[in-house]
Amino acid sequence: MALNIEELIQKKPHLEGPFRLYGKILEYTKAARELFVPMSAGPGSIALKAYPPDSIEPILRHFASIIGMPDDSLTPLQQALELGEIDFTRLPFHEVPAFSLPYPEEDLGTLLFILSKPYFLSLKDNSGLHPGTWKEGRCPVCHAKPSLSSLDQEQARRLSCSFCAMTGEFDRTSCPLCLNSDTSRMNMVTFDGEEGFSIHTCDACGSYIKTVEAGMLAGMTPDIADLLSLPMDIVMQEKGYVRHSPNPIGMVRMI
Repeated sequence: MALNIEELIQKKPHLEGPFRLYGKILEYTKAARELFVPMSAGPGSIALKAYPPDSIEPILRHFASIIGMPDDSLTPLQQALELGEIDFTRLPFHEVPAFSLPYPEEDLGTLLFILSKPYFLSLKDNSGLHPGTWKEGRCPVCHAKPSLSSLDQEQARRLSCSFCAMTGEFDRTSCPLCLNSDTSRMNMVTFDGEEGFSIHTCDACGSYIKTVEAGMLAGMTPDIADLLSLPMDIVMQEKGYVRHSPNPIGMVRMI
């Protein structure tokens, strides 16, 4: 699907900021994927835990230029990557580097999510895996919790990963975030003006996940669906429910 940021902004002008940032992230991701050799797949292969040393400087240069950050603001991050001190594979578990970096923790999480996007997409493309069952509610490629779910006309549920874009099937009657199967502790919320979207909450873990009708994904990506429904995140978080995986621009908390 061809993405037209301007058309999306015309439809949802209150989301201009998120969509313009998302457009920059797509531009960076495309440029960065051309700057490093993808991780190899297959038995006995060893996947890199971040970018190869010779790719770090040009990737960060592209990142700073496209996102609009001063080059020197990324120097501590570049040094940490060159020293092998950052492990992208821990990001889906909400683990940011334990050592000191001159960025607030939440900003660092967002920064690393965006920066690592080409890495995770490459990891998925070279995993040899195809969409399938998400065991214990985690992505089969990077082990992230889902960012979005969809339901088709037969009420079959699919989950989407915001890190590597893998999708796969999951039990419709269980919470994909804590695996609770007590339906009395789960609810569905809908919003006027958000046709095709709903929220599934779980009082066992205090979490929510947005759900989109699968037919809508014929005309948009899960990323776009996630951003279009961003106001729903705000409402649910104001009610005290928690989101467990970043949206396409790296946000977990909206308030």
